[in-house]
Amino acid sequence: MLTYLIDSDILIDHLRRRTPLQAYLGELKPAARYGCSAIVVAEVYAGMRPAEEPATRQLIEGLVHFPVTTQVAEKAAEIKRRHGRAGATIALDDCLIAATALLEGATLVTCNAKHYPMVPGKITRPGRPG
Repeated sequence: MLTYLIDSDILIDHLRRRTPLQAYLGELKPAARYGCSAIVVAEVYAGMRPAEEPATRQLIEGLVHFPVTTQVAEKAAEIKRRHGRAGATIALDDCLIAATALLEGATLVTCNAKHYPMVPGKITRPGRPG
């Protein structure tokens, strides 16, 4: 089954009513699994405004959650080491999200393509795959 791993920027834009989630995901395959990393859950809840709590909980609960396992942590460390040597500054949280996408064989959906140079399978212009 095709899996889409949704980054926090997409979820936050939806919750803040900047762009409806349907606009981001409209062209993606409906018979797919939509999820997020446990890191994304933390990022979204950390930035949540009090009035957004009910909608945030409903949105997050509707997604498959991928935990940070030892395998994900090891892959993230490998990514951080490799890209750190290349002179790029890659945040550890982005490495963990990238590792999850890579290990799950998921397509990462994000507007922050520059955060994920290590993920070949990503949709960087949500709503317009490619």
